[in-house]
Amino acid sequence: MEERLLDFTYAKIKKLAIHFVGNQAQEEGYEVAQNMLTEFPEDLNGTLLNIFLENFKADDYFHFTHETSLDFNEVYTYSQNIFADSSHFLEDTLNILKHLYSVSTHPNIKSGDLWVFEMEGLVIDGEMCSGLGIFKVENKEVYLKNNFNGKEFAISYDKGITGADLDKGCLILNAEAEKGGKVLVLSKLTKNDSIYWKDRFLSVERTVDNKFLTENFVELCTDYIKQKEESLLEKSEFVKAANEYLQEEENIQIDTFTEKALQDPIKQAEFKTAVENFEQENNLHFPVEFEVDEERAEKLNKKVRKTLKLGKNITLTIKDLENLDEADFVQGYDNDRGRNYMIVYYDE
Repeated sequence: MEERLLDFTYAKIKKLAIHFVGNQAQEEGYEVAQNMLTEFPEDLNGTLLNIFLENFKADDYFHFTHETSLDFNEVYTYSQNIFADSSHFLEDTLNILKHLYSVSTHPNIKSGDLWVFEMEGLVIDGEMCSGLGIFKVENKEVYLKNNFNGKEFAISYDKGITGADLDKGCLILNAEAEKGGKVLVLSKLTKNDSIYWKDRFLSVERTVDNKFLTENFVELCTDYIKQKEESLLEKSEFVKAANEYLQEEENIQIDTFTEKALQDPIKQAEFKTAVENFEQENNLHFPVEFEVDEERAEKLNKKVRKTLKLGKNITLTIKDLENLDEADFVQGYDNDRGRNYMIVYYDE
């Protein structure tokens, strides 16, 4: 199983520039910093890293894309320029600022500060590399300050940044440039912000790896199970077969899985149709075989809805769907009453 590691213990900030970007639709313009910071005492370095990097997780990698050539992807090009020669760091951050302003055309996009960091000593997947952090800060927290001169005290307030305030940010790693780079993106984005930040500004897409494929396989199984809401037992049988397959096999072969999990040829054909629909809806094509990512595979049970709706106002919940015993449930129809019924056997 592939192992992910994200460690900022040895990270150091080399350069920092802060610009201001407004909303182009509101004709707010942008403001360019004429200086950059290059000296960071240990305590300041640690504080900045804790605020800006604490919410990144090495779970989902992205890479830069462009329909014609990566050379036309602005953020990719300017980040590669900095990695190659950071003597023009401030100029390249200005180009990043101009690009961000050019895509800030929706009237609801907020103005904010654009922070651009050049860093070194990042440990990703066990390898040390340099990186570039780009953050747009639109919200700031109000905090209190108190001063005491030995006899009297006074209080005031100001606004500042915490990690909780950040939702638009990315960490561009100096790695795999020929494949579109290796990018981590903050995940706390609304749908509209995701389009603005990930699609229009960064132009990135998820990197297809074993984690990504296993995650989508689990989603596929979950979607298929949702079609079986009327039969808790059928859901139980499929979940049991799926979990056994994921625990026993190191690699996933969807055709082999279909044959093992579903014995009925009609259900096998039904599942293959579900696979085709899932691939089409998600613009994804599962390879013939890919490695199981255990962490994502374990989420199957958590994602499966473990309830059965009986009529309009009765819902039956099964805590352990995988170990459901068919003999514990008797369903039928009472002709005298003209109503459905279910008998449930259970132990104290």
